[in-house]
Amino acid sequence: MAISATLLSDALTSEFKILNNADSVQADNLLEDRLDRARSANEVVIVRSDTLTVDDEAFQQTVEGLFSAITGLGEEIVAGGVTYYISGNEELVSEDRRTTIIPFTMTGSLGDAGRHIEEVRTIVDKAFPAGFEVLMTGEATIGLDFQEISQEDLEAGESIGIPLALIILVIVFGTVVAAVVPVIVAVVSIAIAFGITALVGQTMELSFFVTNIIVMIGLPVGIDYSLFIVHRFRDERARGLEKMDAIAHAGSTASRAVFFSGITVILALTGMLIIPHNVFRSLGAGAIAVVTVSILASLTLLPAVLSILGDKVNRLSLPFMRHSGPASDSSSGGFWNAISHAVMRRPLISMVLATGVLLALAAPYLRCRRRRQFSRQTEIQAGVPPPGPGVPRPAA
Repeated sequence: MAISATLLSDALTSEFKILNNADSVQADNLLEDRLDRARSANEVVIVRSDTLTVDDEAFQQTVEGLFSAITGLGEEIVAGGVTYYISGNEELVSEDRRTTIIPFTMTGSLGDAGRHIEEVRTIVDKAFPAGFEVLMTGEATIGLDFQEISQEDLEAGESIGIPLALIILVIVFGTVVAAVVPVIVAVVSIAIAFGITALVGQTMELSFFVTNIIVMIGLPVGIDYSLFIVHRFRDERARGLEKMDAIAHAGSTASRAVFFSGITVILALTGMLIIPHNVFRSLGAGAIAVVTVSILASLTLLPAVLSILGDKVNRLSLPFMRHSGPASDSSSGGFWNAISHAVMRRPLISMVLATGVLLALAAPYLRCRRRRQFSRQTEIQAGVPPPGPGVPRPAA
């Protein structure tokens, strides 16, 4: 929590970046290196009135005062701007002359603008003289809006998701204490994942969406893994095993399943790291971090909590939702039970069949690539140049 509080905000960015050497990235780099056209954030302040026009003195004083306050932040924040009263450009004024815009450019890169835009918006938000409406938009402003909305969604998800999870867990376990334990493990996992993300973000910029994915994945995964182990522990105690033996038996069965399940999830999520875009890689990194921590918490923190609680895990039970006792090892039936036993009886055949299904699902992608390559090869043979700016590709 301390690491997150001090480092997380600096580790996140609102920029959307392509991370490979794509043609568009090369073009941007050439513009910056050879033409000194580094991309900056362009922002616009909109001032409008229902009663006054830009020709009225009060309107001019409002616009000039607002412009002076914005540029007064200094050249290290605002590179420059213009108003109708400076340039006399009628394109900055609406047809009814009741609205004007104040375009200005933030200093530095888009990342620099994202770090300073809140200072500009603070000035705009306070600029509400009587009879005027002041609005603001632009690349950095939209990025800030995304961050704020993302944070609001995060808080809403926590305030709604955790109570709902507790209600469901109480119904599943029939006791309040047993229901709280998985939520505690999930919350701890999320907090640690935030700290890991803050540290990783010191070496590579992560999209602010990473915080959302950590909560979105961490809460259900942490609860699910812990629920599985707690349920098994209670079953073993109901069968008569001593507390430590019940924890050990739950570890050799439920915890083992949690470990391999989590590893499978992590391997699946690594696919997001292949996509050369900072948003996808941030989502993948955040999800991998919280799943990894959830596994470790389920294998270490949870057994420690169960060893402390013991049978107190069944306290505060609801009279109409009592634990039904251990399931019989000899119980059988159901579709998934039959599938599981069939896979275990014929593991090699099952692996071949599963691999065949996955390859069949991947086949359309392979055909798509071949068709694209064949299409371009045909065009080359026909002497058709590659499409460029303003040069449409000929119809087939």
